[in-house]
Amino acid sequence: MMNLDFPRLGTIQQAAEASGIPVYRVRQLCKAGTVRSVQCGRKTLVNLTSLAAWMDGGEPPPQPGIHRVEL
Repeated sequence: MMNLDFPRLGTIQQAAEASGIPVYRVRQLCKAGTVRSVQCGRKTLVNLTSLAAWMDGGEPPPQPGIHRVEL
């Protein structure tokens, strides 16, 4: 049996509230690709593990099979 670890996602507002970082800064980090995120309709969902890793001063942990696709 395969064990999948899905990332915890939250809206930009939820990420800002959980981290104490202002909404505009979370949005900047996502847009720059510093913190992993995904567009879901009109909302941006932030990978909260990636945000926590950035706050800790490290690189976001790799996620096999999940990666950003630039169009």
